[in-house]
Amino acid sequence: MSISKQELQDIWRERVRATRLNYEAASNAFNATWGEHFEERLSSDPTLALQRTRKAESEALAEYMRVLQVYVDLVLHGKIPDEPNESNAG
Repeated sequence: MSISKQELQDIWRERVRATRLNYEAASNAFNATWGEHFEERLSSDPTLALQRTRKAESEALAEYMRVLQVYVDLVLHGKIPDEPNESNAG
């Protein structure tokens, strides 16, 4: 079954929304970790916790930017994505 361009755009719009929310959650987790370890001056070594949350934030941002680029290419340039069209894929 063929999917319409509008349906494809809707799927990718939802992917953009979902990855943005994921990035925001990862960013909030990093900020919370930073605050716990530096603003409150906890005595334990924060290095590992900060590395983990920063890595998760960076990966979430990279995925958001990738999905956003696919969406922009689809909407502005009519480029059909190579990957699956399911809204929960990715």
